[in-house]
Amino acid sequence: MGTSTSSKGGKTGSPFDPEWLAGDGGDGDVPNAPDAPEGGSNPNQDTEADSEGADSESSGGAPPVDSGAVAPNRRYAEARTKMSAFLAGGGRDSLRSAAKSMVNKGMGGPRQAASTMRRTAQGVGQLGQFLASARDRTDQKVVDWVERVRQANLSACDLVLELVKEVIPETGSVDDESLRNAAAEALGMLYELEPDVDILALTDQQIANVMAFTIANEVCNRMDLQLGQTYERLKFDPQQVQLYRQDIKEYVTAEVAVVMGRLTPNNLNPQQLAREVLASSLQVFAQ
Repeated sequence: MGTSTSSKGGKTGSPFDPEWLAGDGGDGDVPNAPDAPEGGSNPNQDTEADSEGADSESSGGAPPVDSGAVAPNRRYAEARTKMSAFLAGGGRDSLRSAAKSMVNKGMGGPRQAASTMRRTAQGVGQLGQFLASARDRTDQKVVDWVERVRQANLSACDLVLELVKEVIPETGSVDDESLRNAAAEALGMLYELEPDVDILALTDQQIANVMAFTIANEVCNRMDLQLGQTYERLKFDPQQVQLYRQDIKEYVTAEVAVVMGRLTPNNLNPQQLAREVLASSLQVFAQ
């Protein structure tokens, strides 16, 4: 699910948002992403040390959270204990409890978590916007890029990599790398569902699916990063670990899909839709 090594934890008294993230207002555009069409487009059409939070976006219209808010000591310990219970056969109830504790205590609540993950919402919005522009040919830079890659006759895998690189360029940030992996995996998931799909001519529903898959993958990446020490400590067989991770992924993806399905009829533009789906999904996991 994108990351393979869990965090060793932040220092006691550290803020939920690291200093470098607190300086990012979260409203800037991802480089090379298309400009939004006027009026927006419609994509409907355990006991370890704590970990540092990383990136995302707050729900539209809500007052900004305090990016310097100090996190409690051993904030992910309870979530890791709940994750251990899930791995010991506790089922979805234990998994839901782990997710709830991760969001509420580990990440400071759904609103703070959405702020910490604002780069996720930003990148997912840009991805949806780019896919819509590629289909509708509404942005000349995107049109030129589409023509170049079509002429190159790339394989599906190479096309996904080129698209993700265009929308989310490499910055050296661990969080951006996680987002790139999440987006590439999301497009791969779409190919698994629809092997003959043309990702440069997606329907509104397909774009919404890619956005939902990417958000779900990023939540799973966050769980790997913050709760992954549980796998390491229990020393499961790698195949068994993958089975558990797949169960987690199915649970997270299903919950995000429900939220996306509820919000897409509102005709939100991709950036707004990404913010709303991420924020609402975190609220679901916090319940």
